[in-house]
Amino acid sequence: MPVYNVLLVAEFHDIQEGDQKDVLLRMEEHGFEKIPTVANTWEMKCEGEDETDAKDKAIQSMINLCRTHPFELKLVAHAGTSQILRRRKKFEA
Repeated sequence: MPVYNVLLVAEFHDIQEGDQKDVLLRMEEHGFEKIPTVANTWEMKCEGEDETDAKDKAIQSMINLCRTHPFELKLVAHAGTSQILRRRKKFEA
């Protein structure tokens, strides 16, 4: 299965500082690479049948890392020439 670079841009709303640090640490542990020149932007190498499948897997991975903390996540994902995906997810305590 091919590997795609997925670009993710996230906004964390109403999250406690300690919780955000925990999420960011867990993202690094799970293969998200911080892009230092753009705030709140990461790249993840993700296998997929196509670019859309890779984006869906990267989004699901990020949601799984975030769901243990109560806050709202706004996310934009892009890979290659496929359509940019926008997601909004609110996590409850």
